[in-house]
Amino acid sequence: MTPNDIYKALAEIRDKFPKSSKMYVFLIEQAGATGAFEGATQRGALISMKSAWQLEEKAPTKTFAPTDESVIGYVRSIAENASQSAVKMLVAIELNKGLTSVWVQPKGMCFIATAAYGSPLAREVLVLSRFRDDVLLRSKLGRSAVRVYYAISPPVASSIDGSERLKIVIRTLLAPILCLVRKRMQREQIELKETE
Repeated sequence: MTPNDIYKALAEIRDKFPKSSKMYVFLIEQAGATGAFEGATQRGALISMKSAWQLEEKAPTKTFAPTDESVIGYVRSIAENASQSAVKMLVAIELNKGLTSVWVQPKGMCFIATAAYGSPLAREVLVLSRFRDDVLLRSKLGRSAVRVYYAISPPVASSIDGSERLKIVIRTLLAPILCLVRKRMQREQIELKETE
């Protein structure tokens, strides 16, 4: 497939992406015979989006060659999971760099769990993110707790991220919380089915 074909396939996935999530796709052409500013608008939009999502210093979640069509399957699998756990995804097919980069982030970061488990897409992080979205954010007290968490968790997560020992400690502390969260969410699903 050509990069243009891949872009079109990704744009189709983007157009069907769950409304609770966000996806942007960029195709950045190589500067050509028409001048040095060719593709400048696309590059500027990509830079703005990376800045808005604080991705300037972050490596892509996954990279592909511009003609590697396996990026379509990768993005499609994330889109299928995005209906259960909201994400933000940015895909940049940069022909000038010979690279397709994909950044994926949960829509609201679980900073501490992400640092402890090493990925925003770890199963445990997705469970906690879903609990936040489906349970905590539905009540005033829960929203207050989430605001406090976001105020204090980034520096804590930064400390965890640099220490394997702290990661193990945090995963150990999160294990019983994850167990309770899973039980609560299962109970709510059963109650929802009973009321239908």
